[in-house]
Amino acid sequence: GFYNVTESGLEYKHVKAGPSPAQDKEEFVENFRKGFELNILEQKKQELVFELIGCDASFANALRRILLAEVPTMALENIYMFTNTGLLHDEVLSHRLGLIPLDVDARLFDDIEEGDDATDRNTIVFELKVTCPAKPNEEGKTEDSIMVAEIEEEIVSRNLDLERSILAAAKKSAIETPGRPYTKHVYSRDLVWIPQGDQEDRFPNGINTVYDDILIAKLRPGQSIELEAHARRGIGKDHAKYSPVATACYRLFTEVDLLEPVYDQLAEDLVHIYEPGVFELVPSKQPGTRVEAKVVNPYACTMSRNYMRVPELKKAIQMRRVPDHYVFSIESVAKQNPAILLAEAIRVLQQKCVTLIELTAEQQQQQQN
Repeated sequence: GFYNVTESGLEYKHVKAGPSPAQDKEEFVENFRKGFELNILEQKKQELVFELIGCDASFANALRRILLAEVPTMALENIYMFTNTGLLHDEVLSHRLGLIPLDVDARLFDDIEEGDDATDRNTIVFELKVTCPAKPNEEGKTEDSIMVAEIEEEIVSRNLDLERSILAAAKKSAIETPGRPYTKHVYSRDLVWIPQGDQEDRFPNGINTVYDDILIAKLRPGQSIELEAHARRGIGKDHAKYSPVATACYRLFTEVDLLEPVYDQLAEDLVHIYEPGVFELVPSKQPGTRVEAKVVNPYACTMSRNYMRVPELKKAIQMRRVPDHYVFSIESVAKQNPAILLAEAIRVLQQKCVTLIELTAEQQQQQQN
């Protein structure tokens, strides 16, 4: 069946039933294999859009839940606080540290179970030692003001079109306030990786945080922080800081058909106002008309129903959502390749299926005995 898009929402339309469903697992698997497709639609550094065809919502939702909660990553877990005379409590500071993404592949490390010793195979060690001086450095500039100058120079070099108000606000947050004590900003770049065992050989480029400008804390003159942070493997089911994705969601694919041709002004309104990206204007072959609308990219359809306010467009356009066709979007955290995260999620799902088959066989064997 299909979900027809109407002014009030979706209406399910039942289609005449096809062949009878498979009766045994071999036939079911074979039919699923023939009808299932996974196609990559768009891939960027941290984003992946793909489609799943020939499956139901349970499969798509299983991938989504695994991506959110069961694909392992590395994050700071154990914080050994030696000195903290800043305003942030130890618990708050530890929580902020745990949310800093690390630029490392979790597949290169082992899980650490309760009671296991920390080794170079399951733990990454960072050190943080910062103290706020009473005065800026000898040149009369603070580290923060130097950082702002570097950022401003980088913006100019890239010719970015940034509003002046935004740039001023960014500069203000890191510049000293006249008449007030100097404030030192502690950033994620202040975390120093301490190699353990053969980690220096395994990671010749080092292990760092993904972003070096994440604000951790602010210190006044005389205040200091000294700590050691241990990172380990974990999954989002244990804590959200281990979740490798910022977004993992899916939607039903929308079929868009033109039942009647749309010309001239209505076509231009449809292309530029009602459904941008879905239609395009092409020269019309109909005498007395200039252009007509043509469907070019149904994947861009947001299922907006504003066009239905125009009686001519409501009559000419049909939208319907396909129940077994999903458009899936993944946005990874940090620098993790979303395609690798998808492969890891499928591997986890495969292992779950194997476990279920083994448990079922074991239960059947016990019943027979």
